[in-house]
Amino acid sequence: MHCPACNQAMLILEYKGIELDHCQGCGGVWLDAGELGLLLHGVPEAPEGLALAGARPGARRCPRCPRKMDVGRFPASTVEVDVCPARHGLWLDRGELLTLAGERAGGPAADAVVRHLRELFGEEQNQTKEKKT
Repeated sequence: MHCPACNQAMLILEYKGIELDHCQGCGGVWLDAGELGLLLHGVPEAPEGLALAGARPGARRCPRCPRKMDVGRFPASTVEVDVCPARHGLWLDRGELLTLAGERAGGPAADAVVRHLRELFGEEQNQTKEKKT
């Protein structure tokens, strides 16, 4: 699979049976549908959970299908993400997964996920990236 941001081949990183497609070039992460919920709460989120606030057409293409992704704020979050309109998954730029996990997670299990992600991706992942086009 190739990165929708910089087109480099992505690595598959596994955390408790969940595959995170990570781009070493730009630091972004692709999560297939349901994986964010599994990662943060142990339960896949429903496809309607990927409805974005203020969604607008984006320039990036879904790495699973040829469609251009929608860009908007993730529900109950300050993070702007790219979501496949066919609900194949979502793209998070460098630092967005940690920010989103910190905003949406709660409890000791979720804190462990955030710690693991910080170790896996490094402290620089906590930095905010430039605006998307």
